[in-house]
Amino acid sequence: MGFKKYISKEDVKDYSIEKFTGKIIVIDKKEDVLSAYLYLKKQNIIGFDTESKPTFKKGVPSRVSLIQFSTEDKAFLFRINKIGFVDEIIDLISDEKIKKIGIAINDDIKDLQKIKKIESNNIIDLNQLALKLGFESIGAVKLSILILGFSISKAVRLSNWEKLELTKPQIEYAATDAWICNMIYNKLLNEGEIKNS
Repeated sequence: MGFKKYISKEDVKDYSIEKFTGKIIVIDKKEDVLSAYLYLKKQNIIGFDTESKPTFKKGVPSRVSLIQFSTEDKAFLFRINKIGFVDEIIDLISDEKIKKIGIAINDDIKDLQKIKKIESNNIIDLNQLALKLGFESIGAVKLSILILGFSISKAVRLSNWEKLELTKPQIEYAATDAWICNMIYNKLLNEGEIKNS
C-alpha cells in the first residue's frame, strides 16, 4: 500500500483523535502483578511506554511513575511508584522472545536504568525504524496519523502520574500510548514494510 512519509504540523489537526477502547488493567497492588505478568509472558509483541511525574525544575530529573504494556486488546498499567520496579516487569523487559515496541523506547529504558540496572532485550524503537523506512515525520502523533490514519491526544502527558488515583483521561492516555506502538508495528508487518524476524 505504501504510506505517506511526511505530515506537517499544521495538517495534524485535520485528523480525528482516537483512543484505546480495549480492557485497561491498572496494577497498583503487588498481589495483582502475577496474573498480568503471566498474560504478558505469553505474547510475542507488546507495546511499551512509560510515564514520569514532571518536575518543571531545571536540573531535577523526573522519575518513572508508570510502565505500560499493551496487546491489541488489553493494556496493563503498572504503577511502579506504588508497587516498585518489580522483578516481573524486569523479566518482561529482558525477555529475548518478546518484542517490546515503543516510541523513543531507548529513552524509557535509560530512565528505568536509573532506578535499577536492568538488561533489555528485543527492544524496537519505532522512531528509529520509521527513519530507516524513509519516514520524515516521527513521534507518537505523526506516526499514528501516517500509519494508522488517526491522531492521539497528548493533553495529559505532563500531568501528575503519582496522584493517589489516576484520572480516567490519564488512564486512557497511558493505555493509548502503549497500544499505538503495538498497532503501528503490526500494521507495518501486515503491509509488508518490515519482516517478522
